[in-house]
Amino acid sequence: MKSTRLPAHLEQARQEIEQIARSYGLDFFPIIYEVLDYRTLYETAAFGGFPTRYPHWRFGMEYDQLLKGHIWAGSTIYEMVINNNPAYAYLLEGNEDVTQKMVMAHVTGHVDFFKNNMWFAHTNRKMLDTMANHAARIQRIIDRIGYDQVEEFIDTCLSLENLIDYHAPYIRRPEAVTPRPLINDEEPPVVEGLPVEREYMRDYINPPEFLEAQRRKLEAERARQRRFPENPQRDVLLFLMNFAPLENWQHTVLEIIRDEAYYFAPQGMTKILNEGWACLHGESLIVTDRGLIPIRDVVTQRLTARVSDGQRRQTVYDWNVFTAYPTVTIRTRTGLSLTGSHNHRILLANGEWRRLDELHCGDQVRIAGGTELWATTPATLRRRPKLKRVLAYVPANTAAQSVLARHRSYRRTAEVVVDETLAAQLGRSCTRRADHRALAAICRSPRPQVVAFLRTFCAGTPRLADNSVTIACPTDSVAATVQLLLLNLGVLVTRRDTSLHIADAAALERALLAPSTPVAWTDDIVAIEHGTADVYDISVTETHRYAAQGFINHNSYWHSTIMTKHVASAAEIIAFADLHSGVVATSGGRLNPYKLGLELLRDIEDRWNKGKFGKEYEECDDIALKRSWDKQLGLGRQKIFEVRRLYNDVTFIDEFLTPEFVMEQKLFTFRYNRDTDLYEIASREFKEVKEKLLFRLTNFGQPVILVEDGNYGNRGELYLRHRHEGVDLKMDYARETMRNLYKIWTRPVHLETVIEEKRRLLSFDGRDFSERRMD
Repeated sequence: MKSTRLPAHLEQARQEIEQIARSYGLDFFPIIYEVLDYRTLYETAAFGGFPTRYPHWRFGMEYDQLLKGHIWAGSTIYEMVINNNPAYAYLLEGNEDVTQKMVMAHVTGHVDFFKNNMWFAHTNRKMLDTMANHAARIQRIIDRIGYDQVEEFIDTCLSLENLIDYHAPYIRRPEAVTPRPLINDEEPPVVEGLPVEREYMRDYINPPEFLEAQRRKLEAERARQRRFPENPQRDVLLFLMNFAPLENWQHTVLEIIRDEAYYFAPQGMTKILNEGWACLHGESLIVTDRGLIPIRDVVTQRLTARVSDGQRRQTVYDWNVFTAYPTVTIRTRTGLSLTGSHNHRILLANGEWRRLDELHCGDQVRIAGGTELWATTPATLRRRPKLKRVLAYVPANTAAQSVLARHRSYRRTAEVVVDETLAAQLGRSCTRRADHRALAAICRSPRPQVVAFLRTFCAGTPRLADNSVTIACPTDSVAATVQLLLLNLGVLVTRRDTSLHIADAAALERALLAPSTPVAWTDDIVAIEHGTADVYDISVTETHRYAAQGFINHNSYWHSTIMTKHVASAAEIIAFADLHSGVVATSGGRLNPYKLGLELLRDIEDRWNKGKFGKEYEECDDIALKRSWDKQLGLGRQKIFEVRRLYNDVTFIDEFLTPEFVMEQKLFTFRYNRDTDLYEIASREFKEVKEKLLFRLTNFGQPVILVEDGNYGNRGELYLRHRHEGVDLKMDYARETMRNLYKIWTRPVHLETVIEEKRRLLSFDGRDFSERRMD
């Protein structure tokens, strides 16, 4: 059997890395590394990092997707680590040594966090063995019951796995228990009093007031039986385990799903402290296999799209959004523009990655052209314009032909496919007026439709004496979008307001005839602006970079102190910088990847180093004195490690977000104005900003569902209540959840919620859904 142990030189590197990490103050479990071939590694990744899991189709689907991404797109998993004692981490066989060292340096930070953060204190440290035991138990059930029936029940349980109480391991709540059956179909018992031997003594032994007291006691007990639990329960899965009419094997499966959900919960509760990203403005167009689409759509729809890193195809695997972020906008000499969070990095002409807030006018950046990544299916439009005879733009020395289509009227609500004929007509119409819906459809279209659009859009544009072409556009936004379409085809375009200038007209003709190969140009930054906006983040496999707005963008922002200062040799530094460059955290590492978390950690370290805390500092009313306050305590590093030990994302922000920090970072809340069709600043008040942030993190942003009554209407029906906190439920999700709850409870399920500020009761009886007003 092939050995998976570290080779001698990597074992030596591991010992060196761990010694350095401990010198920084990191304290972690023993780490066992295994070097796996790509098939074994992706099989393990599909199982959530565990070598053995219960059989289910979702693991096979995940494995197939990961394997295809590796074989056909060259995507690679760099890091995978299990919260266990000892911790297990996996390295991919064949990676360069610098990559393996980088992974080992990063893993020490993760395992330090797993070991020391209190929110992981109750997790099973022998989960590797537990997962294998779960797999064996479910396999025995499958052998006895049958795969199809067990798989269907697992599907149902997995759809409900988020209905747990994430704080249950840390807070003791009243349990939903009752010694009585849910339903008593028998006649209510009659109060007969104490037994008597002689009838004439009955009234003496059982006086009327005694019998009445006994009746009241019995009625109170029956009322308690009719409504249980006595206290609302947040752990819906536990309630189902206790009281749903489950067979023994079903109870076992539900228990396993619940146990694993609680194991993975702390990882979601500490994501801000344990991972990291950089972000772009929502309207930034990103090159994907679904077309040129705004990054906002990729994130909000959680699209597992393929993107281009400028050379190869990569896969999006994580999505995030942050509101009211400080941003930097750069503009180049050719008219390209990019807005992102100020820690967002782009590729420079010399191969260096640099943050947006570190750029200067005159810096040269790399421009990505000829990526030739287009949508694979035609786009649709809600309304089809009337078609006219249009003249197609064709290469030189080719007979001009007209694209003729019949006039046909469609209803405004009709949805039609954008074929090449319609794309050509849209190209002509977009030269006269800005039709943003049509242009968005073209951006989401395959290459033939894009070429047809551009041919007519550019038709009739004369060549100048120097063989260049200048194309007039109706608006700036149209010009910017067409510039990106041409750039994706491999045509370098310079934009000046509403005009597009192509220095080589022949290059345009060649690009319209046949696909090009990736081209890397350089461009100069001519303008830099600062602002605030919502920003969107994606994580990308392998190279962690993607093409958007014509630039090469980097999505990861990880701490690299151990590698750059101690481990990587001079020959490895360049390779490492290409993989993961930049510095994120201020303390020994990897506690914060989000921009918000990064700035908060820096703020904490600075405050505790200078003594900007405590009664004396809080009671100081002199703003100038508070800004220059410096007691030179040097407690910043100690405080950072305390934060690592005690806090999760919610408590981290609740404790350390300050009015000064909100003011310095220019944070604010926003709202959508239906009258102006614009997003507007709602408030800059510290209290409202903090509440908004905490709301997004509490319960992972998912709705809180409570079990209110397991015997609703004295019919054994399940009554749930949605704790409404300003956001309505997604009705399609709610209905499917109720449908699956019915499968387990086997009786009607009711859900109380708020829809458009009105209380509603949703019900499902096993066949039909109903809804009624409650106020």
